[in-house]
Amino acid sequence: MRLTAAVDIDAPPETVWRCIDEPALIVRWVEGALEHRYLDPRDPAHPAGQRFVQRLQQGKKVNEFTGTLIACERPRHFAFTIPSPAYSSEAHFRLTPLGPAHTHVDYAIDVTLHTAKAKVAGALLRLPLAFFVPKQMRRLKALADSVAREGSP
Repeated sequence: MRLTAAVDIDAPPETVWRCIDEPALIVRWVEGALEHRYLDPRDPAHPAGQRFVQRLQQGKKVNEFTGTLIACERPRHFAFTIPSPAYSSEAHFRLTPLGPAHTHVDYAIDVTLHTAKAKVAGALLRLPLAFFVPKQMRRLKALADSVAREGSP
């Protein structure tokens, strides 16, 4: 299942990049995020392969997911994968400058359902997720716009 969204943000690409890469900013726009931390020391020369843990409040439960950066071409393409026994996801952020202080973001997430239970849940959640993904991009836009106006996190 592929879900996509696009948004224009009143912030330079570098600011938007910070919002999708820096843990302190990620938890400010990803709905339900309680924590995002990288497991390995950051290596700007070799960012692909970097692992992270994200703790999310999902309803009454807190779930922990471990992911891996698969693309990190600053400030144009940021992507990661999160595998789990029931499903796996691969998300891509593609940033395009629209002048010095504006950025277009194309977002796509591919979710692969592995179990029968996940496939049933996926069919039921497809419509809610179709609304959730654009909502997440609006949250990213609001944060990046704010960070750009403030000039700092």
